[in-house]
Amino acid sequence: MINRFKVGSNFDLALIDKCKELNEKYKDKGRIVEFFGSDYEHQELTARPGFRLQKITKEYFEEYIKKSLEAGIVFNYVMNSPFPYLTKEELVNHKEEIQEYVKWLESIGVYRITIANPLMALIIREVSNIELEVSTILNIETVTQLKYYHDTFKINKFCCSVNKNRDFKFLKNVAKYCNENGLIFELLVNELCYVSGNDHSATACPFRQSCYMCHAGNRTKEQALLYNNYPMGYCMGARNGVEEGWLKSRWIRPEDLHYYNDIGLDYFKVSGRTGTTEYISTVIEAYMSQKFEGNLLNIWKPLETIYNDKKESEHKLVDYIPNDKLDGFLKHWVDNPTFECGNEICGQTCKYCKEYYEKNIKANS
Repeated sequence: MINRFKVGSNFDLALIDKCKELNEKYKDKGRIVEFFGSDYEHQELTARPGFRLQKITKEYFEEYIKKSLEAGIVFNYVMNSPFPYLTKEELVNHKEEIQEYVKWLESIGVYRITIANPLMALIIREVSNIELEVSTILNIETVTQLKYYHDTFKINKFCCSVNKNRDFKFLKNVAKYCNENGLIFELLVNELCYVSGNDHSATACPFRQSCYMCHAGNRTKEQALLYNNYPMGYCMGARNGVEEGWLKSRWIRPEDLHYYNDIGLDYFKVSGRTGTTEYISTVIEAYMSQKFEGNLLNIWKPLETIYNDKKESEHKLVDYIPNDKLDGFLKHWVDNPTFECGNEICGQTCKYCKEYYEKNIKANS
C-alpha cells in the first residue's frame, strides 16, 4: 500500500523542493499529496495565534500555490478556528469577506479548506463547492458523524480525533464506511498531547478544547503567556519528567503505519506547520521511510520552542523514549480491538503502559 501524507506548510519555498525530492525517493512507499496552512492576515479564521503564523503577501501565496501544484502537491487552506471572530455576530458580520476570500483561494488553485465549525461550512457552501475537510478539532468520534457531515455539507475528508488513534474497532468501521463511499479518513500521527497526574496516571488532555479556544483568541505572544501560559504551561508541566506517560499519548510511530494499512487506512497528517523546514523535512521523511531512530519525542515539535524562539534542534528534551524499544507496543490495541483506554482508570484497572515501560525501557536505560 502506498501511503498518502498531508504535511504542514511553513510557506518556505524550499519545503516544496524537499517534499518533491522525498516523493521521488520514497515513491514505492508513500507520497506527500497535500500541504496545509494559513496566513497571518486571516488569523481570525484559524486555531493558531497570530504570532505563530507567516506574514505573506497575496502575490507570494499565489506563487507558493503555483509551485506546489507544479510539484504535484495540492494545498489545503486551514480555517480551523472552533469559533472564528469569537462571536457569532462578528462571524456573520464578516461573512461576505470570508466568502470573497474563499473565491480568491479557489481562483489561485487552492484545492481544499479545513473547517472546525459547521457554521463555516454553511458560509462556504453559499458560494462554493470547494472540497472541505473536517478538522481533528471537531472531534470525529462516531461513524455516523461522518455520514451526517457528508450528507449535509458535502464534506468528503475527515481528520480523526487524536483520542481515537488506538480504538481499532472504531477505525476499522470508519475505514469500511469511507472506502465504500469514496471518502477520505485521515489520522494525525505526531500529536503527543496528554497530561499526567501526580500518581503517574495519564489521560487525554483535559485542556485540549480550552487550548484551541485560547489559540483562536490570542494574537500576540504576550497574550498567550498570560495566567502562567494557560493552558500550555499546565500541560507541559504535567508531562516533562514522567517518561512512562509518553507511552499513553496517542502517537502513531512511522514503523506502525502498517497496522492502519491492514484495516484500510492510508492517509496520514503530519503536524508541525509552524516548524522549521529542517524539522518538517526530518519528520515527514521518517514517516515516508517508515523508520525513525532516536528519541520518539522528536517527532513532535517541542512546545517550548513556540515561546523561546529556538529551533527544534536547539531544544534539549527532558525525557528520552527510545523509539526502537516500542516495536510491538501497539499490538495490545491491535490484538484487542474492543479495548479502549477511556473506559479504564489509568494505573489502576489498566497498567499496560507502566509495565511495558518498566520492562522494555527503564530496565534497559
